[in-house]
Amino acid sequence: MYKMTFRVLALLAMILMTSLQAEAKRYELKSGIVEYKISGGGSMMGFATKSEGSGKLYFTDYGNLELREQTEKQTTMGRTTTTHSLSKIDHGTLYIVENDEKVIYKKDIESLKKMGKEGKDLTAMGKKMMQEMGGKKVGTGKVLGYPCEIWELMGSKIWLYKGIPLKSEANVMGIKHTEVATKAKFNVTIPKEKFKLPDYPVKTFDQMIQQQMQDAQKSSPKPAAHTPPAQPQVSPEQMKQMQEMMKNLGKMFGGQQ
Repeated sequence: MYKMTFRVLALLAMILMTSLQAEAKRYELKSGIVEYKISGGGSMMGFATKSEGSGKLYFTDYGNLELREQTEKQTTMGRTTTTHSLSKIDHGTLYIVENDEKVIYKKDIESLKKMGKEGKDLTAMGKKMMQEMGGKKVGTGKVLGYPCEIWELMGSKIWLYKGIPLKSEANVMGIKHTEVATKAKFNVTIPKEKFKLPDYPVKTFDQMIQQQMQDAQKSSPKPAAHTPPAQPQVSPEQMKQMQEMMKNLGKMFGGQQ
């Protein structure tokens, strides 16, 4: 549950921080392909974890149509698991693919849909939302030689080149997660097949959260009568950070699915 929650929160924070462009354009460039190296690790609930992997970002229509693909290996207590994740943004609607469950979770991002329909300046509106949620521009830098603005929000930093994420660093609930672009090509033709998702049933985002909670309850082991249970602890700081992120993301979404 916590791994999925972390991934979703990090993804949504990135979506908000990359929605700072005008004229209903998420990015300033029409299309692109970016490849990333992924690394991370830390301690959550008392368990050490380490991760590594790779990812790709495909986008067209100035980022209004976008697909992210990642393959990541995570090692916890000597056990390694591999996950392949897909997420897609299609003009204000977010899709998250769960291959293990063979299901797609869907959520309308009302703030993006509303601003796009009204033709509002997403630069001004996006920055206002960022500031209301504690986000701020903290500097500039370069990734692959491209000049980037560095933004910070909800424990995450992201390097944006014309609105496109080339690097991100997150520290959420004791887990560090870094993605750095290793290759980037812009204003290129991208086949429609790159944006195709598996033919899985579609459920709502709220159903995903409910399912995670049910799975967590079912998977909780029942200790033997004379065996004291392990007590992995979530620190007060970690709990506060998760609560703040969920509160802020509620502001971002607005409305119900």
